[in-house]
Amino acid sequence: MAVDAIGALGGLAIAWNAQAIELKDFHANHHFIQSKFHIIGTNVHGHLTNVYFLQAAESKISIMETLSMLNFNRSHPFWIMGGDFNMITKLEEKNGARIILENESEHFKQFI
Repeated sequence: MAVDAIGALGGLAIAWNAQAIELKDFHANHHFIQSKFHIIGTNVHGHLTNVYFLQAAESKISIMETLSMLNFNRSHPFWIMGGDFNMITKLEEKNGARIILENESEHFKQFI
């Protein structure tokens, strides 16, 4: 499953071994791809999300709110999420650039 890049906005993709994992019910846009997963041969089910957050704080908060709403009543307890959040929760995670903690870090902590 993939979402193509648009200009400087990077694309997203999720690749999987169809013999080991079943993915279905995709929801995708230029900020995230989400699907339900089932590990074949087990009772393990969950939600898988790959994200790319833009630099703009308002955009990050909006995407976190959308993902929270999508997953508020999720049908399975497991939620695996990864990708490029473009956010940190504490200054020790910062490497280069500005050395201040942005406002959205509090939203990110709550989201996590």
